[in-house]
Amino acid sequence: MEKPRTKEMPALKRMTKEGYEELVRYQEKKCTIIENLHKVHMYPVLTVRANYPGVEKNNDITRLINAEISKTIGEIFKEKILIHEVYETPEGPTMFYVVKGDARTLKENSIFIEQQHDLGRFVDIDVYDTDEDYAVGRIELSYEPRKCFLCDRAAKVCAKEKSHPVGELVAYMEEMVSQYLEDHDLTLK
Repeated sequence: MEKPRTKEMPALKRMTKEGYEELVRYQEKKCTIIENLHKVHMYPVLTVRANYPGVEKNNDITRLINAEISKTIGEIFKEKILIHEVYETPEGPTMFYVVKGDARTLKENSIFIEQQHDLGRFVDIDVYDTDEDYAVGRIELSYEPRKCFLCDRAAKVCAKEKSHPVGELVAYMEEMVSQYLEDHDLTLK
């Protein structure tokens, strides 16, 4: 049986100058959001977003991935979560959490989610400590870099070299999400 394709899949196109400028503005806003959350709550901030290829990142698939990962974050961190906010951004829907705990331990738990959840390979979970200007890195904790969806190379290398057509990445992601929906008796909204 052929898997149904969602009507919400965006057209594959290049980023415009305006889109790039919007992304830069968002990166600045993201830094401000994280700084403000640190000032008010004095705990690490987790950001979560679907790692969706292409330009149009706000779609049903990214929202589904975030919703499913959010459930797992809630189960793992429970009462340690002080704040949970969601923003529609040029990077796709992005969730911000303030979580009580040690940033490195939170990052290790986040890596566990990325590695063990059926949709974990399609999400980036970054952890920002209160006294750092950058996210706690996988390498810093002696973990391997993330792997590409399609091959065994480091994902950042494939992305930088544009090793795979965006359409191929999207098709693979759609197939895996469709399988997840089927396995968990869910549908895209």
